[in-house]
Amino acid sequence: MKKKKMGVLVLIFLLLILIVSAVIFLSHQAELKKEKREKAKVLEIKKAFSKEVLTTSKKKLYKKENNQYIEVGFIEKDIFLPLEVSSIKTSSDIYFKIQGFDYYIDYLDIERTSHIVNNSLEHFVSTKKITTEQTNLYKEGTLVFTVNDSFTFDVLLEKNQKYYVSFLDDIYYIQDKYVLEEISNSALEKLSVLSFDSSISLEKLEEVLSLLKEQGYSTITIQDFEYFVTNLGKLKEKSVLLLGDENLKNTYLQTFSKYSYYLETNIGDYLFQDGDQQISASDIVYYRYVISNTTTKSRVTDILNGIKKVVDNPIQVAVLNYHFFYDSSSEACNESICLSTENFRKQLDYLRDNGYKTLTMQEFYDWKMGYIEVPKKSVLLTIDDGAMGTDTHLPMILEEYQMHASLFLITGWWDVSKYQKSSYLEIYSHGEELHHDNYCVGTSCGYKPLMLSKDEIVADLKLSLSKLSNNKLAFCYPFYRTNKNLENALKEVGISLAFVGGNKKASKNVSNYYIPRYVVYKGTSLDQFIKMVS
Repeated sequence: MKKKKMGVLVLIFLLLILIVSAVIFLSHQAELKKEKREKAKVLEIKKAFSKEVLTTSKKKLYKKENNQYIEVGFIEKDIFLPLEVSSIKTSSDIYFKIQGFDYYIDYLDIERTSHIVNNSLEHFVSTKKITTEQTNLYKEGTLVFTVNDSFTFDVLLEKNQKYYVSFLDDIYYIQDKYVLEEISNSALEKLSVLSFDSSISLEKLEEVLSLLKEQGYSTITIQDFEYFVTNLGKLKEKSVLLLGDENLKNTYLQTFSKYSYYLETNIGDYLFQDGDQQISASDIVYYRYVISNTTTKSRVTDILNGIKKVVDNPIQVAVLNYHFFYDSSSEACNESICLSTENFRKQLDYLRDNGYKTLTMQEFYDWKMGYIEVPKKSVLLTIDDGAMGTDTHLPMILEEYQMHASLFLITGWWDVSKYQKSSYLEIYSHGEELHHDNYCVGTSCGYKPLMLSKDEIVADLKLSLSKLSNNKLAFCYPFYRTNKNLENALKEVGISLAFVGGNKKASKNVSNYYIPRYVVYKGTSLDQFIKMVS
């Protein structure tokens, strides 16, 4: 009996050992599985991490407060993010910190990427700061980043009430919930455009590029130039635009790369005239300095500083540009381009009393082509449009003073017969229906002559010329705006001269299709007028 009882106890003991062993074994296996899952999870998180990632879906933004990750905004799909190196030790380390900011994303829905920093606005300097109330950043019309915090950015570009800023190695814009502040930063006032002659030698090219590098200049693109001349952004000081042809670029590609300089060969619709003048923001006539093998190093330095070349003083002709005329004793005109008949007479008095000759358009053309010489005191009077007072006051005054002037008439708006009251007033084309500044083709709007095809412009010009006895000697660009397309249309119909603005005298070597003029305004004083013509 005792033996039987002892045997049962042994069996029970063995069973208990077996059960305990099984529990220990199963517990160990569970722990191993947990450790395996933990390692797999940590490995998954580590694999997701990269210093540079791209979001593959819309993601939440988090901020860390009291060791808790609180949702504060979102980032849209396909947005680049630089991340700080993260210590990933456990499966709970699922949040990655955005480099330079106290914001986090989780490890999901991101992929490794190789990102090129967007330096498209690197040549611009900020003159404004923008502080957001809630930070909403946009890109190509889409809200891509929002966070319930205030940020302050430097504004690099301002376009259509959109303020472009640099953020996380890319360019975004802000258009709502902000406060602007003006700041003082030095910006470029006048830009030098250097155009390399196609036959320039390697030695001369290296001399010029070396000089630019020594003086700390950086090269801009034609897009930068467009932002500058349209007053959308302020260029940094010591910026320069280099122009040349494709052959020059390909031949000296390594040389430009050596100096980290860029040669712009595709200038789009921009027309650069050979000259001796820098370009300011809002200019509508663009001059370039031609750099050839005979251009000295000291001359390049002068060019960069805007110092004009010392030359003999050849005859230059001031071309004056008028618009509306009114009698202030009985009429009113609130436009800035109005001129009272009283002030117009004072200007003509000065010309007459000081021995100036008012040229006909044919005389101006013959002088410019070198067929004739004109007196040093010569001017060309031009009038645009054909509006107020051009058909009444102007012919009468010209007859009284026996002075010549040329009217560029919008033939689709006014009948040419209204202006044929004086032999001193010549009439040329300002287009038939080209004078519109908000003309739309599809979703694009702008100056009409720049929106039309060459064939459409040619058709307009032919209709206009047919009303002017086919007088093709001269033309005036509407709103002073032109491009290669419009210039080629003028050449096709046989127009010899074309006028813009520019506020400088005309010389023989300026392009026949880019002749500058001084615009005379209501506020132009007699002293200012004298400076224009003298």
